[in-house]
Order: sequence, then structure tokens, then C-alpha cells
Amino acid sequence: MVLIVDFITGSISHKIFYSQKTGKYARTTHVIEDSNADVMIFGSSHAHRHYVSEVFEKELGEISYNAGAEGQQLLFHLALQEMILSRTAPKIMILNIDDSFLYQSQIAYDRLSDLHPYYHEHHKILNPILRLNSTMVWLKLFFKSYQNNSTIVHALRYYISPQIDYKGYRPLQGKIDPEKLDLHDEVLVKEYAEEIDENFVKAIEAFIINAKDQDVHLLFVTSPLYNGIEYSKSESFLKIKDIAQEKNIPLINLFNDKQFYNKPELFHDPSHLNDTGARLFTKRLSDSISKMDFNQ
Repeated sequence: MVLIVDFITGSISHKIFYSQKTGKYARTTHVIEDSNADVMIFGSSHAHRHYVSEVFEKELGEISYNAGAEGQQLLFHLALQEMILSRTAPKIMILNIDDSFLYQSQIAYDRLSDLHPYYHEHHKILNPILRLNSTMVWLKLFFKSYQNNSTIVHALRYYISPQIDYKGYRPLQGKIDPEKLDLHDEVLVKEYAEEIDENFVKAIEAFIINAKDQDVHLLFVTSPLYNGIEYSKSESFLKIKDIAQEKNIPLINLFNDKQFYNKPELFHDPSHLNDTGARLFTKRLSDSISKMDFNQ
């Protein structure tokens, strides 16, 4: 009886889930199931809010899609990449690098629950990654209703109020008022401990291997920050730089770029570009990509 109820409720929630047209799950489903973009962007909110697909298409002449996901870290992006590559191989993948990507973060593991709805179709890819947070996850995800139990409210919310995006990119409006911004007194809530997590190191290395195995050109990019960052003290970022150099992956570092540094008209908040800044950033990045010789 339990299995019958689970099958019925799971089938209904599954249908609702895959009928979404807007929102984070709709975007993720699109890149996994449908997108044939030549340029795909991965990363957290810095990817989602900074890379304008329209600008890439205009400047590079390639179909582009922003697969960035707010709040998600390397394990999620690795899983997403592997699901995409099981169906199609873009020409270029861009991974936006956050300086803290390799630091221990329980939230990064907890947010992997966003992958649960895709478990039935992609369990061979997802099981090894999801098991890093819970060795019994396969048992929970045996039940169809569990796979989608946290997504129904999200789906209904965006049926009522659609979340508009532009090929995955969602612009931020407004600009910083320097007179109201005291960066020295700003309290930042860290979602990580400053110790390297070897699972995250393996994830970024696997991301590189997957791209190379499919002849995908991979770039690492860092986004500008309003007040810059002293990344020379970040063990996480320095490790990523070493990996990129060792694996011959181009890394375009714009954390402290003068074109953006302390330019309030280009930022929505100290960590995120507004639409004007994002378009300038994407144009700048497009110019760099167009000059690259990926055959070296």
C-alpha cells in the first residue's frame, strides 16, 4: 500500500516538476534535457548574475546559456556538467570561480538536495556525488515522492509569479550608494570553514577531466568585486590556480580589475554586478575568449 501511494504521489509531483517553465529547476532541467548551447556557464550567483548570454551570442557568434545556480558549489556544478555531457558537448564551458570554492562547507553538501528530482533518470551520475553527504541517500531516493517532496511549493510559486530570465541570465538592477556603504563594518556570514575539502578538490579536477574527455574548451574565470579581494591569502583560490596551471586550463582573473574596482555604477551590491556591469564584464570576457587559441 505504501508503494502504491508513493507511486501515485511521486508520479503527480514528477509531472508538476517537469512542467515548470520558469525558476531555478526549469533552468536546470533545460540545460540537462534540451539545451544545445555552444557556450555554457557554470557557477554560483556570480555566474548566474554576471554572464549575459545575449552578449556572448553577439560577440562570439555562438549560442549561449547561463547554467549558473545561486548558492551552489562545485559538487553541484560537477553533477550538472556530467548530466549535460551525457547528452551533448558544448564547444566552451566557463566555470566562474569563487575564491572559497575549495573550503569546507556543509551548506554546499546540503544544497545537493536540488539534484534529487533528477535521480531517477541520472542515478548513475548522481549517486556517487549525493553519497558524499549521506551514504543512505539511495534508500531515501528509492521513493518517488521523496525525490520531489521539496519542489512542489517552488513550482507553484513560479506558476503564480513567473521568474523571468534571459537564457539563464537574471539581471540585477540598481547601484551601490557609497555614502551608505561601510565595507569595514559590513558583517559577512561565511558559509564555509577555511580548511580545504578534498572532495571539492576532486570535484574541480573531475570537472576538468570531463571537459577534456569530450574535447570541450574549459575556462576558469573570476568575477570583479566592488572592493576587490586579497586572494593571495586564500588557500582555496591559490590551490585552484595551481590546478589550473598544472592542467593547462586558462584562468581569467578579474577579481580586482581596475575597470570595475570601486565603480558603484557597475555594482548592485559589493559582491554582484548590476546589469550594466554584467554586460561590460561579459563583453570584456568575450574579447578575451575571441583572442584565445584553444589548440595550443
